[in-house]
Amino acid sequence: MAPAVVPATAQEEPRDTPDVQLEIVLRNGRRLLAPSSVEPEVLARLLPALEGR
Repeated sequence: MAPAVVPATAQEEPRDTPDVQLEIVLRNGRRLLAPSSVEPEVLARLLPALEGR
């Protein structure tokens, strides 16, 4: 079972830089648009589903 997505805590420092949008093009031709602030763990769980694995 995959770990639950945990929201950011109040202890984290706020970002001074604005979010930019990332475009990820998958091998199957699908494209994912995500904010640069997305947690790597969330992407790691999402990408296999989008790739059909």
